[in-house]
Amino acid sequence: MRTLTLVTCLALAACSAGTYNPNGTGDNSGPSNGTSGGIGNTFDHDNTGVDPWDLLSRLQQEGPPEVSTRMHSCQKLPYRTLGRLLSSRGVDLNAGGANGIPSAGELYQGGTQALGAPNYAARVGEAIEPTAAGATKLMDIFVQAAPQIIANIGNTAACPGVSIFDAQGRCDRDGLTCLLGYPATDQHLALCNQAAVSASTPQIGQIIAVASLLSAAHTCE
Repeated sequence: MRTLTLVTCLALAACSAGTYNPNGTGDNSGPSNGTSGGIGNTFDHDNTGVDPWDLLSRLQQEGPPEVSTRMHSCQKLPYRTLGRLLSSRGVDLNAGGANGIPSAGELYQGGTQALGAPNYAARVGEAIEPTAAGATKLMDIFVQAAPQIIANIGNTAACPGVSIFDAQGRCDRDGLTCLLGYPATDQHLALCNQAAVSASTPQIGQIIAVASLLSAAHTCE
């Protein structure tokens, strides 16, 4: 018991013997925000850390670091990049809609505000953070663009000769790889095939598959 008491007293004395000196000169006489027993015998530790209640509040609002880092580090797809992506996969951005339904190009050109496009006349730059309105508009565009992509992707310079679906309507790995812009995994194939056969018709299923994969690939999902 006496030994334990002595060790405790020595530890407390070390933490309160002096103040932290950032210059490392051994002069512990000046004011500081940290404490140290001495350069040669203790580990300097700063006392100005994050308040635990502030940290708890931030975690409750933003989620754990592995979630908040992913969410807040994800930037939206730039407006012009989206246009180049659609064009490179076989979408005609100048084509009009039919039967009162807007085309992918019309949705793209008319969705500048929701998509966060820059407004140079008002001196407003491109938005960099994704929004719910932007994600919704992006999905609408991909849904409308999917039929053109399915029909034309093999005739583009970016994806010559590939097909997203084979003759039996199954998803093709090479076609998905070119569609997404990175190697398609077994999970991509499984999800694509599941979506393609779960709809009321094969055509609708293929549209849902293509639009869902594109949306997930470009919204950090």
